[in-house]
Amino acid sequence: MVVGVKWPNTAEQPPDTFSPGEAYVYHEPKAVELTQAERARALATAANFVTHAVARRKVELAYDLAHPSLRAGITRAEWSTQDIPVVPFPVEEARWKIEYSYEDALGLQVLIFPPARSRLRPQVFAMELTPTGRGKAHRWLVSSWAPTGMTGAGAAPAERSVGSGGVPNLGATLSGGEARLDTKWLFAPLALLALVPLIVAGFYFRGWRRGRRAEAAYRALR
Repeated sequence: MVVGVKWPNTAEQPPDTFSPGEAYVYHEPKAVELTQAERARALATAANFVTHAVARRKVELAYDLAHPSLRAGITRAEWSTQDIPVVPFPVEEARWKIEYSYEDALGLQVLIFPPARSRLRPQVFAMELTPTGRGKAHRWLVSSWAPTGMTGAGAAPAERSVGSGGVPNLGATLSGGEARLDTKWLFAPLALLALVPLIVAGFYFRGWRRGRRAEAAYRALR
């Protein structure tokens, strides 16, 4: 027989207080469709970022592709040391899928195939690009990059359309749809200990991204 004792909290409880005014409700931004030229411009940035920042090939060239929010105050000299806030991954080929498109952000899912010798599974990463500047100064910059916790189901890369050194083909297929990420290559994360950090990071990134958008929208209203 188990006997339990309930010990009530006798401390004085402060009254609940609420700020006056209407409750703020976050609404998802309105989706917009990119023109072919805008999509090509954004995907060119994405392809070069994967090559230089993610694969760490001439990483100094990725500095001008990163949004200030991603640089986090890192100087150009510090960035060139490869100690950057970008999760690295060996790249043989990359394929993409547009996850969302807003006036102030473009979200991509990027499936990266590593070289066969690495013995790693293809991994899916989330990339967000932010438009900056106007007119001739208009460009897209990468504002976030994080693993999603999803892996490719052992799919083999398509016929190589890469340059020397295994440069990803994402930028070479801007006018077509061959590089788009097909959902059949994705499946639920495997219950392997090695994937736990990626899964946790993916959930954290999604929550952080939604929270940041909600906070920005709230500040704009104030």
